Amino acid sequence: MDEKQGQDRVRRLMETGVSEGIFPGGVALWGDRERIRGEVVAGRLRTLPPPPGPPVTPETLYDLASLTKPLATGALVLLAVSEGRLDLSGRVSDILPETAGRFAGNATLRELLSHSSGLCAWAPLYDRIDPSLSREARREELLRQILDLPPAAPRGAKSVYSDFGFMLLGWILERVWEEPLDRLYREQVARPLGVSSGDFLSPDSPLSGAVRKGGVPVASTEIDPLTGKPFTGVVHDEHARFLGGVSGHAGLFGSARSVWGLARPWLGGGFFPASLLSEFRSRQPGLEWALGWDTPTPGSSSGHLMTPGGAIGHLGYAGTSLWIDWKRERIVVLLTNRVHPVRTDNRIREFRPVLHDAIMEGFGEGPGEEHQEGAEALPS
Repeated sequence: MDEKQGQDRVRRLMETGVSEGIFPGGVALWGDRERIRGEVVAGRLRTLPPPPGPPVTPETLYDLASLTKPLATGALVLLAVSEGRLDLSGRVSDILPETAGRFAGNATLRELLSHSSGLCAWAPLYDRIDPSLSREARREELLRQILDLPPAAPRGAKSVYSDFGFMLLGWILERVWEEPLDRLYREQVARPLGVSSGDFLSPDSPLSGAVRKGGVPVASTEIDPLTGKPFTGVVHDEHARFLGGVSGHAGLFGSARSVWGLARPWLGGGFFPASLLSEFRSRQPGLEWALGWDTPTPGSSSGHLMTPGGAIGHLGYAGTSLWIDWKRERIVVLLTNRVHPVRTDNRIREFRPVLHDAIMEGFGEGPGEEHQEGAEALPS
C-alpha cells in the first residue's frame, strides 16, 4: 500500500468513527523523527449542547489524559536521573520523608514507572476530601489518603496500572527541583523541544491564556453534572481537576502535532542520554511495562504491526493514544474526545488497533532496520 492509499484508508476509518458515534471528532497523525508523514482530521469539537461545535482542525487541543505520564512525568524523571537528582532504585521515602514506614513509601521509582509498586489501580479519593480546602491542603490530604490505601499486590510482583504512582512521581519531581510540575515541564521538556501547543492549562501557561481568549480550539469532554455543560479546556480526570489541573498522571492538553513533537526524542537524537533512553524503552523483567510506557502485547491497542521488543506506547482515558515503534522509527498518534458527551461508550477499544494497523500500513513500506542513534540531533 502506498502512502496516498494509506492516508485515504485512515480518512475513511476516522470518518466512520465519527459517523458511528465512537467519538465526536479526532486527529490521526503519523510520522518519523524528521517529519510528519500524514495527518487526517474528522468530525467536530463537540456534539452537545446543540448546535454541534466547529469542525476539528490540526490545531485542535485534546485532553491528553494519561499521555501525561510518559510525555511529561516520565520524560522529567529521565532527565532528573541523567542529572543525578534521582536514582531509579531510590525509594519514595528518600525524597518524600512523610511517606516513611508506609507501603507506598517503600516503593522504588523504577516500580512506580513500571506500575509494579503494588499500589491499587484507582479509588475515588477526590470524593473523600473537602473541596473547599486550599490547593496545597488538598494535595497534602490526597497524599495521606494514598498512603492509607491497602496494597493491591506485593511490590515488584506484577504490573497493576495505577494513577497514584504517577501522582507520587509528580510530587517527587517538584520536591527535588523545587519547582511546580507544570513549570518544570515547560522549562525542561516543551521549550527545549520547541513544543508550544502541548501544555498543562494552568494559570501561568501561555497556551492556557490563548485558550481563555478563544484563540485555540479545544475539544470538549464529558458533560459536567453540576453545570450541564461539557468540560472544555478543563481536565477531565477527577483527581487532576481536584489538584488544579496539574498532576503527574494527567493534565496535559495538546494538538496531535505537539504529541509528535514530544514523541520524537523517544526515537533518539540526543535529547535524552542514549543509555537511559534504552533503559526507559525496555520492558522490565517479568512485566509488560517499560519505564513509563506500555509495550505491545497480543490483542492490545497497539494493533498487530508494531515491532515486538521495539515499540512503546500509552493510552489516555479521554480517547487518546500514542505508539512509537523506535526500531522502525514510526510515531503513531490518535487524539479523540470519546468521553463526550459521556464516558460509557468504550467502542474505541476495538477502533484503536484497526486504526493503528492502518497507519502502520500507510507508511508504504515493510519492517525496516533499527535506526541509528544520533542520526540527527534534536534540540537540547
